[in-house]
Amino acid sequence: MKCCRYFTRLCLLMLPFWLACGTAEETGLDIREYYFPAEELAAGLVYEYQPIGMDSIGPSYWFYKSLPTDSALYLTGTYYEADLMVKQFFRAEIVHNGCLMQEYYLYTTDSTGRQTRHDADIQAANAFPFTVRDSGGIFLSKLEWTFSEAPRQTTTLVRNRRYIGKTSYPFRGEERECVVFELKELIDDYDEGHLEQQYAGRELYAKGIGLVYYIKEVSTDFVLEYELADIYPMKRLEKRFKKLLNE
Repeated sequence: MKCCRYFTRLCLLMLPFWLACGTAEETGLDIREYYFPAEELAAGLVYEYQPIGMDSIGPSYWFYKSLPTDSALYLTGTYYEADLMVKQFFRAEIVHNGCLMQEYYLYTTDSTGRQTRHDADIQAANAFPFTVRDSGGIFLSKLEWTFSEAPRQTTTLVRNRRYIGKTSYPFRGEERECVVFELKELIDDYDEGHLEQQYAGRELYAKGIGLVYYIKEVSTDFVLEYELADIYPMKRLEKRFKKLLNE
């Protein structure tokens, strides 16, 4: 169980930083064009993120796919690490003022390769605000996991995000206009007592693309930093997975 909870903390650290909730003033800045373009993701696309300055850590992959229905538009995301094993999955609803989280799963893998799904208790459902204030504004998210192996133990992620302005970031040889969020996070492991760890970070969302860069300062000696390297269809990732199996 300790290994499972250690993996969970690392998995939470690797969460892309678009999870957020809160209320923004309707008269604020409209940033919906900087979120993932759900309307254009009906066929699904893979976002490949490469680590910066960490040769020992491989790339990570998110497969984003929209699910339009008669009454709503949903965005799903499946997260794969370098070994191409599924580690996370979410489903969110796109609404007029943001994105509402409906489901979020973490997956752990035992020594035999068998995976177990862990459902989040979503205590703050809004996933991304489409309106922010020029002066900033704090957005809060909170997810909690209880693991079947130890139902009295929980892992809680609390994330505060603050809009701090605009910048640019390169992608495919072109500078892209971005919005910037500053992050403060707390991971609380409860097991007959609380073990709390705090982190700081930053994220950039490019207009018409979504998340293109994120950084998290785990400690003074350990910084996780990734940038968007490429976007492509799932068939390309499947070919890479088949090649990996044959090596």
